[in-house]
Formats: sequence, structure tokens, C-alpha cells
Amino acid sequence: MLSTPWLAAIVMGDRYFPCFFVMGDLQSIGADGIFKAHSQRKYDFRKGRKLGSKNHLVIWKKPHKPDWMTQETYDSYPDQMTVREFKIKGEVYVTTFQDHKKYNKVALANHYKQRWHIEINFNSLKTIMSMDHLRSKTPDMVHKEIAVHFLAYNLIRTLIAEACRNTERLPIQVSFKGVIQLFNSFVSLLSFSADCNKAHAILLHAIIKNKVRNRPGRIEPRAVKKRPKAFRRLNKSRELEKRQK
Repeated sequence: MLSTPWLAAIVMGDRYFPCFFVMGDLQSIGADGIFKAHSQRKYDFRKGRKLGSKNHLVIWKKPHKPDWMTQETYDSYPDQMTVREFKIKGEVYVTTFQDHKKYNKVALANHYKQRWHIEINFNSLKTIMSMDHLRSKTPDMVHKEIAVHFLAYNLIRTLIAEACRNTERLPIQVSFKGVIQLFNSFVSLLSFSADCNKAHAILLHAIIKNKVRNRPGRIEPRAVKKRPKAFRRLNKSRELEKRQK
């Protein structure tokens, strides 16, 4: 991931990532990161250089070499590094942004929450666009099927961005599913209208009205609503199953 040429200037990740070596890799390539703190690490805000309430700079010392890391790579890391830790609303964050006046902890925590939109976008692809179950049987066709889903997804996102371009509404404030339903209802109008530009303008105006509610910190239970069918799974071809009957 760190070697990708399109790596953003700010990397955000969950509790798995804020370790000495990841933070060192970020600093070595000039990137910054914001992460939720690892639950097994102890965070004592009485130590280090205090930047405010539950906000300080601390020195992390290089741990022992992991078995998977070469000695040359291990030696390339510094013996210690300075990182920033802060706590807000019961959550501890680790970041490379050390200037507390320029990057206050509330703004950093709010910025970290934006990564939730990644999960929403994956859900739009898998659930709303029915990509959770691919029907193709060969690798080549699976790649094509995924590419078609991405093409349709980018088309809808482009429409949303175009509709929001001259307004104060952000694209993330527009319902993705609502725009798909709108687009499907406008297909015939866009195809056979005598004035396509006018029909397109009407579509963009309707897209703006599909506002999604602001639900910060929303938590959905990991549970299935519908009950499964009381049948065994079909784990062989239907023809073979019929012959065995």
C-alpha cells in the first residue's frame, strides 16, 4: 500500500495499523496518518509533552525485530520517533500531525470519521447495485462483471457530482439509491425527449432533492433480518442432483 504512486497525503486506518513500523513508513515517504489507537497499548497522558487535556506528544521506542522483517529493513528504522496521541469522547487516536495549534484534536477526530464513507460506498456497490453475488463462472467474466459494476457506479457518482457542482450541497449528502431510482425513471425521457439538455437539467435538479439524512456515529447491528430457508444447500449440479433422486 505504501508503495502505490497515488497514495494520498493523509492515511487513515483502524486499530490494526498504528504501530512503530507503519508510523515510521509514513514519515519516511512524507505522508501523514490518523488512526484509532490499539486497544492493547497503554496510553498515559501524564507522560510526554502535554499539548492540552488528553493531548500529548510521546516518544515511541523501536520494538524488537519481527520474524517476518529482514535485518536490513529493521536497521533502516530510527531507534525512536515522536508521535501524537489524544483522547476525545472516550476514543484514543494516534497521529503524525504534531502541531496542535494547526491541527486541533476535534478537527482530526472529525476528519477520521470521514473514512466511514468508504464503508458506505462499498455497501452501495455490493448491496444497492447487487454486486455481493457475482453470476459469472470464469475469472475473465468475473473481471468484466466487476468492471461493468464500476462503470455504472462511476456514472451515478458523476451525475451526483454534476448536480452538486453549482450548489452548496456535497455529493455525500445525496442518496445514492435515490439517484439510481431517478435515473431509471428518466431513461426513456432522456432517450426520446426532443430537448435532451432540458431533460438532463430536470434530472440534475431532481437529484439535488434526494438528500440523505445526517447520521453521525450510526451503528448498524451485524444481524440478518430475513430468516433462512429450511432447505439444505445445493452443492452440486442440478442434473447430478436429479439423477441421484
